[in-house]
Amino acid sequence: MTPTRSAGAGQKPQPGVRTGPPAGELGTRGLVIFYVTSLIGAGLLGVPTVTAAIAGPASLLAWAVLALASYPMARLFAEMSARHVDCSGLSALIRSGLGRHAGDTANILLVLVYMVGNPVMGIISARYFCHLTGIGDGWTMYVAAGFMTLSVAFNGMRLALGARIQQAALILLLLCLAGAVVLAVPSMSGARLTPFAPHGWSAVGTSAVIAFFSFLGWENVSAVAEEVRDPAQAFRRAIRYAVPVVGFVYVVVAGACLLVPHPPGTMVLTALLGARGGGSGAVGDFVALMIVVVATNAWVLGASRLTLAAARQGLLPAALDRVGRTGVPGRVLVTLGVGYATVLIVLGRSGVEEDRVVAVTSAVFLILYIATAIAALREGPTPAMRVSALATGTLAVLFLLFTGTALAPALLLVVCAVLVTARRRSPGRLISNEEVT
Repeated sequence: MTPTRSAGAGQKPQPGVRTGPPAGELGTRGLVIFYVTSLIGAGLLGVPTVTAAIAGPASLLAWAVLALASYPMARLFAEMSARHVDCSGLSALIRSGLGRHAGDTANILLVLVYMVGNPVMGIISARYFCHLTGIGDGWTMYVAAGFMTLSVAFNGMRLALGARIQQAALILLLLCLAGAVVLAVPSMSGARLTPFAPHGWSAVGTSAVIAFFSFLGWENVSAVAEEVRDPAQAFRRAIRYAVPVVGFVYVVVAGACLLVPHPPGTMVLTALLGARGGGSGAVGDFVALMIVVVATNAWVLGASRLTLAAARQGLLPAALDRVGRTGVPGRVLVTLGVGYATVLIVLGRSGVEEDRVVAVTSAVFLILYIATAIAALREGPTPAMRVSALATGTLAVLFLLFTGTALAPALLLVVCAVLVTARRRSPGRLISNEEVT
């Protein structure tokens, strides 16, 4: 199939299609940066010690298997972006394989979960900041709003410049993580790897379910497809580097946490930096804060492009379908900033725990993964893409069964998205990217 690019990505605009971001801002290196920063975030800070408490040293097997199993998912979304050069992300493939209504539903659903889920990272950043500075927890939601505004402002700069800043920050953070592991070496002991499976082999499966959600995010980068130089090759090359980097970081950090003494549920940096009795202190809080902020920048980027795509498809007000000369969707970013603040106010007043929000949004992503896999199989894939689609769909179905009480509200969100798109008026709607092609 010939890759399709929307009219807003460097081609002559078609009737009824508004112009979008300019092409050519990112190359393979920029994609690798956004892939890694989308995956390595809050999950790295706490999940490895949680899985260690559940399955003991055998939890390392779960991390290793998931590091390998994440490649088919990454490959599927990379192939999707190479075929459908569209800022609507995975909804472009769903639209192509399952029809316009399914694609529109996926687009609205993505905008919704990004709007509700992204502020959780702001809350996590705020908690680290409050602990670092010593201010009271009563300021958490205000500080969280500040961090979300910071990430919105960060995405107001040219994408190429943002990628360079993200690259510098990522290199610094990886060096800090490496330093934390090195400092913990004197406290490491192979004796802590025995017994290897103290809670039985079934606990490995439980820990894998927990760890799996740290590998969600490969689809986030698909939203910048229109702004990539030679996307047909760049996405395929990028995952060859990004997948090993993400897998290596998680496996090394998880392994290091197993080798040092720490109470169950301890945060990763606290376990590593406090292994010699000194505690993690301000350094650990600062590094953790920066990890979450860098990840938030990447997810706000994805949200901005998905929202722009929804406006282009006529699913959101046409006023949002505007970009500046630098390719920045300014109106979308302002809307996201207001939306994030609103979500934080609701979460603060309702008392809903952020863990609950993460569980529900993760369940929605798994549902979308299943739809994406089905769409890919219906589109006439290559043998390699067929394998990736089958693997992604199987993993999504398997882990969806373990989402528990989060599944019901996730399905409710899906139903709401279906109803919203069903009520969209057909007359005067914008032409979709697939119809233009």
